[in-house]
Amino acid sequence: MIDAITFSPSEPAGAFFWVFALATAVTGLLVALTPYLMPKRECFAVTVPDAASSDPYLKGLKRRYLLWTVALAVVALAASTATYLAFGIGGYIAVFTVGLMALCVASFGLMLYFRAKVRAYKQQMGWTATEQEHVALVGDEPMPHAISMKWDLLFLAIAGITAVAAVICYPSMPDRIPMQYDFNGQVSTWADKSWATAAFPVLFVLFVGAVMAVSHWGIVHSKKASDPAAPVATAWAYGMFARAQSILMVALGVMVGLLGPFMELSFAGTFTLQQLVIPIMAVALIAVVASIAVGVVYGQNGARLIARVQRNAPLASDDDEHWKAGVFYVNRNDPSLFLPERFGIGWTMNWGRPGAWVIVGMLVLVTAAFCIGSILMVG
Repeated sequence: MIDAITFSPSEPAGAFFWVFALATAVTGLLVALTPYLMPKRECFAVTVPDAASSDPYLKGLKRRYLLWTVALAVVALAASTATYLAFGIGGYIAVFTVGLMALCVASFGLMLYFRAKVRAYKQQMGWTATEQEHVALVGDEPMPHAISMKWDLLFLAIAGITAVAAVICYPSMPDRIPMQYDFNGQVSTWADKSWATAAFPVLFVLFVGAVMAVSHWGIVHSKKASDPAAPVATAWAYGMFARAQSILMVALGVMVGLLGPFMELSFAGTFTLQQLVIPIMAVALIAVVASIAVGVVYGQNGARLIARVQRNAPLASDDDEHWKAGVFYVNRNDPSLFLPERFGIGWTMNWGRPGAWVIVGMLVLVTAAFCIGSILMVG
C-alpha cells in the first residue's frame, strides 16, 4: 500500500473558511442582482410592460432591494468571520449555515414585500393584458437549444471507471477504512473493509448522475420563454441561456462524479480522505462562481443578451395569477411540467400538474435509496 501523504489539519479548515466566505459573498451578490437579471417584462415576479424597466419608481424599488440584500450579506459574512477568528472552524460552520439561511429567508421576504408594491403600482398604472398572446415557432431547428441528453451517459462511464478502481484498489484497502474526519484531523467514522464499502463510491456517482440527468431533462423539456413582442429575439436568447445552463450542469456534475475514483484511491491509502477536502472545496467554489458568472452574463432566459432591444408593446400576456408568492407556478391548464423561474436564475415546476409531484416523489425515493444504501454499505 502506498504511504499516505502527510497533511496539516489546519489546511482543510482554512479551505473551508475561504470557500464558505466566498460562497456567502457571491451568493449575496447574486441575490442582490436578481431583479436586474430578469426579463424586462418581469419585476419582482410581476408582469409589467417592457417600457416599465425604465420607470423611476420601479428602478427605486430595485435599488432598495439591492442595498438591503447587500447589507444582509455583509452582516452574515462579518458574523461568520468573527466567529471563525474567535472560536475556530467548528463554531464558524454553525454561524455560516445560520447566516446563509437567514440571508435566503430575508431576501425572500424582501422580494414578497417589493412584489406587493409592484402589484399595487401595476394596478394604479392600469397595466393589464387585454388578451393572452402566445408564441409558437415552427421549424425552429436553427435556434440554439440545450445540449443532448446523451451527454449524461458520461456518468455511466465514470461509474464504470470507479468500479474498475474499486476492483484494483480492493486488495490494498486496510481492514478498517476511515470514512470521515473531524476538524482536528482525527478520524471520526470508520467502516470495515468489504465489497459493499468499496462499492459505495460507485453508488455515489450513480446518484449524482441520476439527479443531474433529471435536472438536464427538465431543461430540455421546459416550456420555452418567449415574448410575442419580439418572438425570434427572445427565443434565440432563451436557447442560448438553456444551452449555457445545460453545459454548466453537465460539466459540474462530471466534476463531482469524478470524486468517485479518488474516493477509491483514498480507501486504498494512496492519500487520505481528508485530503479530498481540497478538491471538494475547489469543485464547490467552481460551481458557485461559474453559476453566478453564467447568470450575470446571460440573465434569466437570456434577458441580458437582448437587454438593449427596445420594445414598447403593451402587455401581450399576464399570468401573475398562477405564480403563488412569486416563485410557485400552479396552472392545471398548462401542460408544461418545467418552466423558467419568475424570480431567480433557472427553472421551476408547474405544481398544478400531477407529473410534477411524480417527479418529486421519484427524486425523494432515489435520495432515500441512496441514503439507505450508504448506511448499509459503510455502516
